[in-house]
Amino acid sequence: MTPTTIPIPDDIFDEWISLPLGSQSEDPRFVIERIPPERFPEVYDCVDDAFGKRRDRALYDWLYRENPYGLARVWTTTEAATGRILKTGAFFPWPIWRGDTPRAGSLAGDAATVQEWQRKGLAAERRRVRRTHPMSRTFATIAGPNEGSRTVATKAGEGSSLIGDLVGGVAVLGGADLAERAGLPAVLARPTGAVAGALFAGWRRVALGSRPGRRFEVVDRCSSDFDAVTLATMRFDYWWTPHNATFLNWRYVDHPAETYQPLALVDPARDEPVAYAVVRLAGTQSTLAEFAATPEDAPGLLAQAVRFAREAGAESLNFFSTPIWRHWPLFRRAGFLPYRTGNFFEANDWADKDFSEDITKWQVTPGDRDYH
Repeated sequence: MTPTTIPIPDDIFDEWISLPLGSQSEDPRFVIERIPPERFPEVYDCVDDAFGKRRDRALYDWLYRENPYGLARVWTTTEAATGRILKTGAFFPWPIWRGDTPRAGSLAGDAATVQEWQRKGLAAERRRVRRTHPMSRTFATIAGPNEGSRTVATKAGEGSSLIGDLVGGVAVLGGADLAERAGLPAVLARPTGAVAGALFAGWRRVALGSRPGRRFEVVDRCSSDFDAVTLATMRFDYWWTPHNATFLNWRYVDHPAETYQPLALVDPARDEPVAYAVVRLAGTQSTLAEFAATPEDAPGLLAQAVRFAREAGAESLNFFSTPIWRHWPLFRRAGFLPYRTGNFFEANDWADKDFSEDITKWQVTPGDRDYH
């Protein structure tokens, strides 16, 4: 039976942290442990040390504590003599379905080692102990590993879950941003960017016709009506990430450090949204973080999103997803130029390992990736 709502399951954190492990660290210098929320600040310190910068604590708390799907599940390697966390890795509860069936989903992130312990082999033991958790093979997990994390996964025999780069497209809206990134001198970048932006704007007016009888709205918060739009326009037969209104508001509207703006096309007769997008604004650059529309409404929604980003001062609008993203043909017709994202995708569902390790069987949006 096709679902009509996108429910949020109960948080399994209490069960996850209390179940006994099947193994402990074989090196007496270290303790492999799961971290309760009262110790999250120690985890934040470890991540800050690893990357050499201090992330705002409000951003950490938003990600680790305020996610509507539940508390972050954090695994650490702790120095037994001092109690200091040397290595950490988090699994953030995330909406992942296969077709119409919800899975226990996770987004892996913040894999970090304090600087003086980097490249000293801490990952293998933590990974070995983590695998002995009774729930370890029940999660469908996605991640965006950096080069170091990919190397560790390959050495651990999990290289098959590294399934490829996400495909990117970027629309030139005008100005110098894209031209500078292409390597043009500053004196040439702005006029060249302006000309390119005007050319692409003209092309988009031809390529993106708007469907009659739709009203465009800039939205303060996503209403529960967005759930029906998600199910009607985003459903995928294989693995996908259905974002309901509660998740969208947490992920975007309530983000403590970045500016996201939800947009909607509304059917005036019913006064209900029929399509929505979310645009991330970051100076001259912008990202299309969400895009949910039928083929009929997609051109009009994309035209409005591009216009909104340009009027907000953005000089480019980018998007990335897997190669089978349903709207790639439309985006290409609208002038989204291909670019190499360098954004690697890791995915695995142990319940169907071989099938899940196929990038053509996943649908994700930028909102499933760049969370801070």
